[in-house]
Amino acid sequence: MKEPFKVALISSLETANALEAALAHADARATFLLHAADSAADLKRLPGQPAWDLILSDLERPGYSALDLTGPDGDPHAPIVLIAGSGPDELAAQCLQAGLGPFLPLDDAHLARLPALLRAFIEHDRRESARCRAETRLRESEERYQDIFDSTSDLVQCVAPDGTFLYTNRTWRDTLGYTQDEIARLRLTDILHPDSMICCQDRFQRLMGGESLACIEFMFRAKSGETVHLHGDCGSIVRNGETIYTRGIFRNITDTVRAEAALRASEARYQRLYDIAPDVYALLNPLGEILSINRTGAQLLGYDVDELVGESAAKLIHPADQAGVFAYIERQFAAPTRDDGIEYRKLRKDGTVFWVHQRVTLEAGGPEPRMLVVCRDVNERVKLREQLSYQATHDTLTNLINRREFEQRLHRLLTGAVDKQEQHALCFLDLDRFKAINDSCGHIAGDELLRQIAALMDGQMRSRDTLARLGGDEFAILMEHCPVTKAVQLAEQIRASLEHFVFHWRDQRFSLGVSIGVVPVVAGQGVIDTLSRADAACYAAKRAGRNRIHAEALAA
Repeated sequence: MKEPFKVALISSLETANALEAALAHADARATFLLHAADSAADLKRLPGQPAWDLILSDLERPGYSALDLTGPDGDPHAPIVLIAGSGPDELAAQCLQAGLGPFLPLDDAHLARLPALLRAFIEHDRRESARCRAETRLRESEERYQDIFDSTSDLVQCVAPDGTFLYTNRTWRDTLGYTQDEIARLRLTDILHPDSMICCQDRFQRLMGGESLACIEFMFRAKSGETVHLHGDCGSIVRNGETIYTRGIFRNITDTVRAEAALRASEARYQRLYDIAPDVYALLNPLGEILSINRTGAQLLGYDVDELVGESAAKLIHPADQAGVFAYIERQFAAPTRDDGIEYRKLRKDGTVFWVHQRVTLEAGGPEPRMLVVCRDVNERVKLREQLSYQATHDTLTNLINRREFEQRLHRLLTGAVDKQEQHALCFLDLDRFKAINDSCGHIAGDELLRQIAALMDGQMRSRDTLARLGGDEFAILMEHCPVTKAVQLAEQIRASLEHFVFHWRDQRFSLGVSIGVVPVVAGQGVIDTLSRADAACYAAKRAGRNRIHAEALAA
């Protein structure tokens, strides 16, 4: 079944009913589809906005004139048929002057032949449109080809069977540096570059045989001796079965060829530098997939380059750092900014980890944005930084938190949010008999004793406890979320363990005790005052006989 004709109808309801009845009476519903509208503007609001095969319209309706079809709401491609007698004669004349028409009377005779008339209108318009398009194409073709010879930037030539030039355009002569008279004395072989001689002679024979050659490249030698690279098509002009000449239309691609050669050389240099660069260089797409990676970077990670191309960068990032790294890369793809980059841990093929400092640059402008990622190995620097940070916060002899870091933690607890339900305690510990052991056995023995005592106490700490060496044989424990009564119980466990501890040094055996002061941590109080209270409680334990505990809250 043929596709039905689509007819737009702008008319009164009575006219629309008469037309539909005429089409229904003729059993032509399968041939025509009527779309009713009240005005030209309504046509564009119809579902699907079809391309109309015909517009059938009253001359005039309330708020509408057929002249509206010549305005922006009309369809310039659809033929228009006006319904005779549907408006004043003056308007009909204006429509004729505007090129609208023909007119269709809606008498019984025309309604009886309505399907045939509508089809005739449509088919006549299609034939006229096709003829106009053909004439337009022919005229444009003639103008286009005429303009090619007059002002084209291409090189055009016609060559006789003996290789002489029958015609060359101005661009051809200007490019190769010859005058019209000079060309008249030359043959094709006189200007061919030696490297193109054999292939062009073969092509010329094929052209003389009637073939056409598309997208060929070859080289001419200009009068100056410069090599000119050409790209284009060649064909043959044949009359009565005989080739009378060949014609060619070429583009001068010399600059492109030179640029491509320079680009290849540059890319080769870049690739060499890329591969031997001491850092990890990689290109990522927005999905985080590795588009390329330099050889040095792949080797540093324990892979061959082919093993990584196409893989996700997550393969090379420590799991704990992946979320942060990918969030950073996504931000840079969305809104590139200059920053100091990020540091994170890379994962080698063998599972070992090393720290890198990463900077990125967005390469835009291509079919897909790409991110150049440069990662520098900063493992030693990070280790040194961690070591310095550790040394700044820990006692070098016992590896416990030092006094400075302990005071900072105590300060945070004292100045933090106050929760009256939470209780914290501070224990101040001073070893008994340490000075006697240190004096009799020497500082080396004393240092070893402090290391063993620190390890013994550290093994008894809870997860929220902080054990620190304040200096000499003085230690402190910050017990968070621990009332004083509980702190005293924990302190007693520590005291008992030290009481049963025996220190062996060479052939000697020593036992010692510890005096412990326990005080509550009072929010809002200063660090110095809190430590002084704990020191005073410890001193009270010593005065009471040593190797015991004195708790400030229980002292009364």
